[in-house]
Amino acid sequence: MDSDVAVLKRFAEYAFSSLERTCDGLTEKEANWKPVEEANDSKWILNHLSRITNISLPRIFMGDPNYSPKGWPEDYREQAYDLEKLLTDIQTGKEAVIEGIGGLKSAALAEDIPLWGGTRKREFGIFAYLGEIVNHKGQIAALRGNIKRRREKDASFLV
Repeated sequence: MDSDVAVLKRFAEYAFSSLERTCDGLTEKEANWKPVEEANDSKWILNHLSRITNISLPRIFMGDPNYSPKGWPEDYREQAYDLEKLLTDIQTGKEAVIEGIGGLKSAALAEDIPLWGGTRKREFGIFAYLGEIVNHKGQIAALRGNIKRRREKDASFLV
């Protein structure tokens, strides 16, 4: 494996393990909580991350803007899946992402591929979506931190 691809793969593994640690012990009630009605809850964020890992990143590896995994529901975004399914789908996507990165060569990172808003370098898309995993992991951590602090004041909060 090329050294820059190996570094990219290690970063992806880091991003996913960080997300997994953040979601460890997350309950369905906590995943549905949001501080205000207009905010996203953790389940919405996990649905978004599932789509990134199962659709968006594989599309970039393949250079195919229309790729979807076999059997992937077209209306996934609109579904209110339970926490277990979302985490399982992210795990499946993680495996595809790690494999997809591992199958690249350095030269492939510099190739122009179709992305949102036109044509961009493959590495741009990979960086952007791996950044999304880290960013949204932070949002879930913030939501969980809010829940923890509220429970410190009121032990019955979201029990």
